[in-house]
Amino acid sequence: MMGSAYHGEVRERIIEAAMKVFSAYGFFKAPVHLIAREADISKGLIFWYFDSKDKLIKEVIKRSLPMDLVRRILETESSGKDLLKLIAERYIEYYSNNPFMRNLLLNSLATENVYPTIKGEIDDLCGRISREVAKRAFGNDDTDNFIKIRIFFGGLLCYVLRPLNELERKEYIDVLIETLTK
Repeated sequence: MMGSAYHGEVRERIIEAAMKVFSAYGFFKAPVHLIAREADISKGLIFWYFDSKDKLIKEVIKRSLPMDLVRRILETESSGKDLLKLIAERYIEYYSNNPFMRNLLLNSLATENVYPTIKGEIDDLCGRISREVAKRAFGNDDTDNFIKIRIFFGGLLCYVLRPLNELERKEYIDVLIETLTK
């Protein structure tokens, strides 16, 4: 009998393969047989781990959105500018160093009308999590600070999508944070 470690490895292999295939074809045009080929498993095994393609899509979308990244950083003791810098560095690194993650992020943002749970995740980032970041970065989450954090996340997304050639990553992050914390 196979152990849970094996099942976890196979599940992860499916998710990683799905991420690559979904990045190339989009969530709805990607055929499951290509995911199976990429994972080097049978198509049926995918449906053993995920009851439907939709469930696999939802898992990939959750991983492609920055919520877990920001939540992990909020678990640290960082605050103020240090917190913003840590979020910015990890966010930009995560999406800039993984071209398929950048594609998945864009595709994921476009699915909120199809998947209410994903809309909830995005609402959480733009609402509750942004308020939490505002409290830790500025000491409170009043309207001004809350909007500054939403601007901050927008600035990170813009950098990932279209980096400025005239600014190095570090300089971009520094200017973004200084602008918001004046």
